[in-house]
Amino acid sequence: MLKIKNYNLSVFTFLLLILCTFSLSADLTLNNKLFWFVVFIFNILFFQINIKLKSLILGIIAIGAIYIQLIFNQYVFSEEFFLNCLAILLIMKFSELKNKDNKLSFSLICLIISVASLIKGQDILSTLLSFTIVILVIINMYLIQQKELLDFNLKNVFKYLGFGLSIFPFIIIFYLVFPRAEINFRLFNPASSSLGIPDSINLGSFSEFSNSDEDVFTLINNNFKKEELYFRVKIFDYMEEDKSWRPSSSYYLFDKYKSSFKVKDGRDLNQTYQIILEPFKKKWIPSLKNSKLISNNIEISEDYFNQIYVSRDLIDRKKQISFKRYKTNYYLGEDLKDYYTKTPSNISNRLQKWVLNNNTSTPTEFLDKVYKKFSDGSYYYNLSPQNFSGNNYENFFFDLKEGYCEYYAGTFVLLARLANIPSRIVTGYYGGELNDVGDFYKFKQKDTHAWAEVWLDDKGWVRIDPTSAIPDNNVRNTLNNIFSNKQFVSNSFFSSNFFKKISYYFNYADFVWTQHLLSYDDNERKNFIKELLNLNFSKIYIWIFIPLFLFLIFKLLFNLNSKNIMRFYLYLILFGKRKKFKILKSDTIQQIYLKLPEIQKSKHYKFFKAFEINKYSSTNFSIVKTLKSIF
Repeated sequence: MLKIKNYNLSVFTFLLLILCTFSLSADLTLNNKLFWFVVFIFNILFFQINIKLKSLILGIIAIGAIYIQLIFNQYVFSEEFFLNCLAILLIMKFSELKNKDNKLSFSLICLIISVASLIKGQDILSTLLSFTIVILVIINMYLIQQKELLDFNLKNVFKYLGFGLSIFPFIIIFYLVFPRAEINFRLFNPASSSLGIPDSINLGSFSEFSNSDEDVFTLINNNFKKEELYFRVKIFDYMEEDKSWRPSSSYYLFDKYKSSFKVKDGRDLNQTYQIILEPFKKKWIPSLKNSKLISNNIEISEDYFNQIYVSRDLIDRKKQISFKRYKTNYYLGEDLKDYYTKTPSNISNRLQKWVLNNNTSTPTEFLDKVYKKFSDGSYYYNLSPQNFSGNNYENFFFDLKEGYCEYYAGTFVLLARLANIPSRIVTGYYGGELNDVGDFYKFKQKDTHAWAEVWLDDKGWVRIDPTSAIPDNNVRNTLNNIFSNKQFVSNSFFSSNFFKKISYYFNYADFVWTQHLLSYDDNERKNFIKELLNLNFSKIYIWIFIPLFLFLIFKLLFNLNSKNIMRFYLYLILFGKRKKFKILKSDTIQQIYLKLPEIQKSKHYKFFKAFEINKYSSTNFSIVKTLKSIF
């Protein structure tokens, strides 16, 4: 049995400090993490020192640390800055845990951090971490209030935790039944995100975006093949004089070319799909080509020129959005076709000459010739190609011959435009990783991809991915899932199928958590109430009776001791027999035993003897000993 003094709580406070710091620092930049580590180590050392004016010195240090954080955040009061301030306050307060008030203040800060972490991170791991912090805070505050030694054993721990957890079934019921409202209040500016696609494309732009394992969105699988999973985000259709590509404003296109762009009726493809967006703090919405928005819980506008979707507000919470595949027929007038063939005046003469020498009678033949050029074995896919100055497509096409997806997509579109074929660069995400446990695709930042779209009068916009022309053995230095069957397989222990399967199960748990809990909005609540009123018993049993059953189990565990077990078994013995045996409520255990028939006396002799000893003697009966007396 562990005896814990009220003044010796270093184990709990230090554990809280570690968990809270980890909870807040999960998504911070490397500079912030290093800064936190330095401050953390300083305070651990400072904790052991007793000097005059210690609180004043800590206050000055805290103000200095907050000012440094403000510099790191470029003088922007962002969400990240707010969390940094909380962390600094927590670490500083840890250094002065000498009295009861400071210990309570420290616990209160930990409680605030757990709530902030719960709001900031919506995945199942951050949620469990937040609840763990809350439980430890409650235990810590309970221990602080003890005036004498406390018997701290596993039995007492589970007893009080069980009492706390018994309220959760009612929280579940309230969550399902009570109305809710979408609150979108932001006191601080949201922190920027490195996820997504750059606003302009230069040769090498994607190299800094495509080495990240951060989650972007999840596709709920609906019998998709990987080669179909080209999710559009941004369209780049204008080449600047410096050879960089940028997207044209949809308002500009509509204002100038609305007469040259028409949408004709199409046909329903009878296919729907859903995506779950991560809180990546951007406005773009990934979608497949020929997709129509059918349900969502955010305001989204559609760009008809580019077939992409944009949210009105930043995506700062997980969102589930539904689309329907619908084949739409588009018509491009000559003015708009001319726009999609524009090139700068300073395009390389060498590129123009190659196009002139290789141009054919039909656009399809020319595009096929360019595609075969990339597949001749002389071109390489490389995330870190040789450096060269500027957006030198000539150098890449004729000399360097190695690059990333935007190298091939940009060059392909440029050559197509020089051949007077309307074309543009499409960027987004391709492939993803199939989680066969939950049958869904997880898309990460490393799945960033760029491909080409060309306009053919008889087919409309046609996708061509020139990067896929690269031979298998010409792939170098990539983490991208484009070449999932071409990647080098690591021989390390942690890359084994066992750990991969573990990660799949964990991702599936987070997927279920998001789909069934975070996506539960007011519309879902109304549907649930409707089914409840219509006596849909399957859902009543699952969502109402099971939580109540769990509550009873928790209460039973909380009150689980030898005396209560014996009382319960005595109740079972006497159930429906009190009138028959003339047993009164005032009867003692000896009187009850004497009123039983002989057959019952011999059957339950050991139990009544143990009951009497347990009730009237100082002997402590274990639960095991109690069960032996019954059975």
